[in-house]
Amino acid sequence: MPAPQSRILVPIQDPQSEGDVVRLAALLTTPPWGELHLAHVLNAHSPDAEAVAAQLRELARIALQMGIGALVHVERGPDVAAVIGDALSRWNCSTIVMGWKGDIQKDAVLSASNRALTKVKDVDTIIFINRGFSAARRIAVPTGGGSHAMLGLRIAADLARRWNAQLDVVRVARDNICDPTDPLLSLYCKQMQEDTQLQLRMLGIQAPVTIIPSPQVVEPLVERVRNSDLVVLGASNDWRQEEHLAGSIPDEIASQVSCSVLMVRSGAAARVSLTDIFYENTVRLDVRPADKWEAIRLLVDALVEEKQIPLSERDSVLTAAINRETVSSTAMGHATAIPHAPIPDLPGVIGCMAICPVGVDFGGSHSEAVRFVFLVLTPQRNYATYIPLLSQIAGLIRPQERREALLACQTPREVVDLMRQAVPAAT
Repeated sequence: MPAPQSRILVPIQDPQSEGDVVRLAALLTTPPWGELHLAHVLNAHSPDAEAVAAQLRELARIALQMGIGALVHVERGPDVAAVIGDALSRWNCSTIVMGWKGDIQKDAVLSASNRALTKVKDVDTIIFINRGFSAARRIAVPTGGGSHAMLGLRIAADLARRWNAQLDVVRVARDNICDPTDPLLSLYCKQMQEDTQLQLRMLGIQAPVTIIPSPQVVEPLVERVRNSDLVVLGASNDWRQEEHLAGSIPDEIASQVSCSVLMVRSGAAARVSLTDIFYENTVRLDVRPADKWEAIRLLVDALVEEKQIPLSERDSVLTAAINRETVSSTAMGHATAIPHAPIPDLPGVIGCMAICPVGVDFGGSHSEAVRFVFLVLTPQRNYATYIPLLSQIAGLIRPQERREALLACQTPREVVDLMRQAVPAAT
């Protein structure tokens, strides 16, 4: 699900050695709308600006050969992070792709000149630890849930489709004893399997999931991904605090594997909250649609009624949502469907929720009736913005007791209160 009009900023520290970073960034955008912005910030030791610009133009040709346009920028300023932050706004970029040179040990991270770029703006950030770059045959995704991990899954799936590669999703069920006869451990592994499959369904990804019971986390994951060509990791939540940039589980894995690594952080994770999108005015109770098409129409009309979208855009929004549903069912299991669509010029994510006590058939591989419908409309420029929201929806509807509580709600306020309780578990 790449962004149809994605703009990716690629900060170039050394133009002579970062061709692979440009190749990766080109793979992560979509022709003909996507574009790269290759930027180098001059310092006192840099060659003259024209020489740097010529080197950047050579890198731009790499992207152009892959069908992606690239603009080059030579910037000046004493603070690299501040210059790049300003550039993100000026060029309207939604993602940073940057190379990481050197070790991932704490001392090396704290002394790295480009560490500040990892916290420059709330945009999606992809750090490329290059240990040899080519079309991967096997991509491993050690995942733990949450917004960063879900963005990592999406990026890994996009690359797997580009390369026709095998996608291997793996999680550790941490248990100090790991007794294979323990029924609680078996239940825990089953729940983790179902949870991960739910995330994959939300993202439209089909891939095998392996759950490893272990008292440790890092060691079994490193062993599992040993034969992979690329590892994609969601960053830890404290990643942008530079004193904690190294030492987390993702960092430990990245430092121990021998292949290239992508470490991914969702910039929208800190901004998008379930109750910012679904609040009292955008929650509908006791909705009884005849079919899924009427359910989508009722939710679009509710957004018009609440002046979330103008009446003049009603038909185009409805068409976009129906067209997406026609491609494949958005039923996700757990009696839930998430119809969604990218909308041109939409400034942010908007949505509406319906609780359908009788249930509605959304088709797909799930036989159960859908009772919870979340319509999500996202900016077309940055379609991935909705990924943190999916993580929070999953946290809301996963427990059966919470689904029962939602059905028992008598007012939209009670629904919102349940959402607020679920958000910490989802993020």
